[in-house]
Formats: sequence, C-alpha cells, structure tokens
Amino acid sequence: MNKIKIINNPSSGAQTNKAQIDLLCSRLLDGGYTVNKFNTKGEKDAYNEAIKACKEDWNMIIVCGGDGTVNEVANGIATMDSDIVLGIFSTGTVNDFGNYLNLPNDIDEFYEVIKKGITKKIDLGLASDRYFINVAACGNIANVGHNTDKSLKAYFGRFAYIIQGVKEVPKTITEPMKISYEKKGKMITEDVLIFFVSNSPSIGGFTKLAPEAAIDDGLLDVVIIKKGDRVVDIAKLFMKILTGEHIQQNEVEYFQTKEIEFLSDEKISVDIDGEFAGYLPKKFKIEKEKLNVLIKE
Repeated sequence: MNKIKIINNPSSGAQTNKAQIDLLCSRLLDGGYTVNKFNTKGEKDAYNEAIKACKEDWNMIIVCGGDGTVNEVANGIATMDSDIVLGIFSTGTVNDFGNYLNLPNDIDEFYEVIKKGITKKIDLGLASDRYFINVAACGNIANVGHNTDKSLKAYFGRFAYIIQGVKEVPKTITEPMKISYEKKGKMITEDVLIFFVSNSPSIGGFTKLAPEAAIDDGLLDVVIIKKGDRVVDIAKLFMKILTGEHIQQNEVEYFQTKEIEFLSDEKISVDIDGEFAGYLPKKFKIEKEKLNVLIKE
C-alpha cells in the first residue's frame, strides 16, 4: 500500500489543522510513499475524488475531515465497489467513526498505523441510494449536524454542536413526529421524538447510544425514542443515553434488522453521518462487508 491519496477538507473542524496535514504528507513522502493531496472546495468534491482515486488504482485513501467528508469518500468507494483502503485521520468537529475505530490523531502514531497496514472489511448502511458509514437519524436534535453554521464549527469545534443541540432540546421533547414502520410483519404508527438507524454504537459523541451495534454483524441497530407522558421523564431518559441504560426504558424501542422503512405524512428531514439527506419516506438496509478500512492493531 505505497500509493496514498489524501482527501482533505480544509474547512472541517478547527483552523489549526493545515500544519498537521502537511506534516503527515511529509512523513509519508520521507517514508517512501507516493502521495497526492486533494483539498475539497465544495459539496461532492470528496465523493468525486474518491471515485477518481479508485479508477487510478491508488492503494489507500486517507480522509482528513469530519463525518460528512468520510461519508462522501465512503460513498465514492462503495459506488465503485472497490477494495481500496479507507483511512481516517480525524480533523473534523465530530468524527464518530474515526473515534470508534480508535484511530490516533497524533501524526507519529497514525503513521505507524499506516505502516502496519492492518485492514478490516466492514458493513455499510444504505438509505435509499446513499450509503452511511455510521448513522442515519431523524428528529430536531438529530439535525444539529447539518443545521450548525459551518463557520461556527470551524472556530468553536464540538462546542458549536453543543450550542445548537441545547437550542433544539425543547423542540425535540415537545414536538414529536408521527411516523410509521414495520416490525415483525406489523405496521406501527406512533409519536416519536427521535430515531436512529445505526451501523456502530457511537453516535454524536455518545459511545453507547446503540450499545449492541457492531460494524461487521450484517445488521442495523434501530433506536426509537417515543413521546412520553411527562417532559421531566423524557429529560431523564436522555441522560441515560450516557450509560446505555436508555434501551431498558418503556419510551425506547430498540431492535436489530437487516432493513427497515420509515414513513410519514409530515415533512421530516433525514440526517446521514451529520449531513442532510432528503426527507421521509426512506428505506434503510445493510450491505455486508462493503468497505475496507484501516484499523489500529
């Protein structure tokens, strides 16, 4: 794996990442790797460059950015049905998947991971025609990722998400969505505050939101938080997400499936890996061993 394409989102995360990326390139070049760096400028740049890298027979793509940039690259690779290795060097405001893989963001440590070249085939979720590496979600607080001002994310990092998330909590608790879905052959319609369709346990910085999820089990984990009788109980429920105890509560539906479709008569937006991805209805399914990723030993 001596040919490495670096796809960098220079607007992702804090403003101090350029020196880190340049140092990574220098370290790879000094180590005898062939390196090409591509800086994204707009939407789908990372996706299109990933497709180009697959066609040009690069051995590895290293993504420098957040979950949205990783999503674009993963979609490009999956579209080409390529075995090219995806490495994640986290520089974004939030990079749930890079953190879940425990990939270092120290240059020396990350370089050693690249040299060892240990990889793993993982599943991808598919929402209609768009892949997601980590999670698809609906609900006011789930939209924080794509509703947060990009300039705030650049200057304030994860704190920008916290600011936006606090603003959305009252709406999340008091303005439920009416959605329908099928479970075990039965169509269910109910008032829902938020739902997640996840490929990994870690969502939005919460490491146990889908506690039984695994990236290689051929299943999606569905977490549905329903409207409760009292606002105070719902507030306590959200606190239980920190420990994973929320899945034991009556207001939470938690199950695993290979595919599921969510329907609604309302105009409800869908967030995929922190980016806007259209509206319900949306069908979600799992695709087994769809992506080859770099992992830490």
